[in-house]
Amino acid sequence: MSLRHFCKIAAIGLILASFFSCDNNSSKVSNKIDYIKSIGDTNPSLAMSMLDSLNINIRNQPERVIKKFDLLRLRVQDKAYITATSDIAAKQLVTYFEKNGTALEKQEAYFYAGSVYRDLQDTPRALKYFFKALEIAENSKQFDTVMQRNTFSNLHYLYFNVQDYPKAYEYAMREYKLSQSINKMELTCLMHLGMSLTVLDSIKQAKEIYKIALDTISSNPQLKEDHDVLCSLLFNFSYLKDSVQASRCYTLLQDLNLDDSNDSKNYAYGEFFLLVGKKEAAISAFNRILHNKTDLLRMYDASKALFHIYNEEKQVVEANKMANLFVSLCDSIDLGKRQELAATVKNEYQYHKDQQREQKIINEKERLQSWLIISVVAIVIILLIAIAFIFYKRYTYLNRLLAISNELNDLSMAKQQLQTNIKKKEEELLASQSLLDKRENELKNVKNQLRDLNGELTKFDEKLKKKEQMLSEKIAQSQTFLNLLRQTELEEKAEDVIFNIRQSSEGKKHMTTTNWKQLYKAVDELYPAFKDQLMKELGSFSEQQMQVCYLMRIGLSKPQIQNITNLSRVTIWRWVKKFNWIQTTGLSNNKDASTL
Repeated sequence: MSLRHFCKIAAIGLILASFFSCDNNSSKVSNKIDYIKSIGDTNPSLAMSMLDSLNINIRNQPERVIKKFDLLRLRVQDKAYITATSDIAAKQLVTYFEKNGTALEKQEAYFYAGSVYRDLQDTPRALKYFFKALEIAENSKQFDTVMQRNTFSNLHYLYFNVQDYPKAYEYAMREYKLSQSINKMELTCLMHLGMSLTVLDSIKQAKEIYKIALDTISSNPQLKEDHDVLCSLLFNFSYLKDSVQASRCYTLLQDLNLDDSNDSKNYAYGEFFLLVGKKEAAISAFNRILHNKTDLLRMYDASKALFHIYNEEKQVVEANKMANLFVSLCDSIDLGKRQELAATVKNEYQYHKDQQREQKIINEKERLQSWLIISVVAIVIILLIAIAFIFYKRYTYLNRLLAISNELNDLSMAKQQLQTNIKKKEEELLASQSLLDKRENELKNVKNQLRDLNGELTKFDEKLKKKEQMLSEKIAQSQTFLNLLRQTELEEKAEDVIFNIRQSSEGKKHMTTTNWKQLYKAVDELYPAFKDQLMKELGSFSEQQMQVCYLMRIGLSKPQIQNITNLSRVTIWRWVKKFNWIQTTGLSNNKDASTL
């Protein structure tokens, strides 16, 4: 018997044995994967944890089960917004399901391969696989409509990023229509369509789409927590000069209390403040983006906006600074390269489709020629077989008996080898179980130690809170004493100034320009270095800011400052908080004047 024949029979035996021993287990694992997939659509974090629990023994399963598991991991990671760092798994899955997958599996493999390359910022290959996923959906009877909608969404995102806005609008509109037809409209879909309409100067339609999105958020309390969409809506309404809808967005965002590190909020606030005429506030918002240095695109937009503001205000030095920064960011982002990249990918993929069509025609022609040749050869072979059959039949029975005998010997050897392997695996399993028990005992000891440490930390935390409370009380007492001391010092040297300020703080008198000059002079005489250090710390500032700083320097409270300056309570509260260093530590360098 030939070696090839022997290997074939041995492989069949091993497959049959593994089938009877593992078939039920493989079915259970496959069912678990399908169950985790259903959970991942609504709770990707939980699904990821469930996948990790299966990861230990999954490599012992058949190849199809392993590939389903790997594809599900890519799906759950994408839904959990975990950025891909490698395309190895994606390429393996595409190769496998192209040969062995159904239409649905091919669509899913292509889609998540596109998502991986999108995360890796490889736009050409991302577009390539999203187009392939779209081709499956358009040419197959069975496909996932939600995945098709998400494919349109990703295509819009990629084309918008490379500034191919007509194409971005095309896919945003296809995403919008499909969402309507399957009754699964999302805020992301509305924002994509609104953004595309905006850049194509369809202002009226863009406003209508954005208003639908804002009304949806207002009617659903859970959606109000989506600060990214609210920031985008605030910016777009402000950019489109719709102050009514922009004010609605601004009110909702204020309730979220986002910090200054959020560049989306800063950029939206800056555009909104420009709309309502608060240029100082807008400059502060845009400068926070440049200070954070976390998003090149946001820095690009902020530097452009600041250049226009400074240019309008005739602040040449600041305008030139923003212009230089804008040019530098343009080089870093390389926007022209994006357009070239999009055109290249589109042309390459169209060429690929034309080649496929041409190759299909060639293959059909070759297939017909092959069938003709095969038919002629088959007739000749049949005639030869008919002649040789009589001679061959005499030796058939003997060869069959020999073959059966050899097969039985081979099966016996394969059985012995299989039993040896099973015994070896059982020994490895016992060793693994022993090691697992040891690790569990170690884990229990660590948990006990951790519990003791937590108790000690709780005690230290209580002591620390008491110390912090005592320190806060001391600080408050010191601040009150300092304010009284400053007022006393000024009253000793400028009694008439103090009289005017008291009258004004009680609403009995309005501070005149002369009164303010007297106050400035008295404070400068009492604190000679105050004005110079104020200029050094703050740079340029308005007359109202200067009044607040001098009133804070003599130790007045926020209500007194509000009565004297007639500014709003919110403005006084914000300025006093920013200038608080004047009252607490004198003039220091701990505050950045640019944040004013």
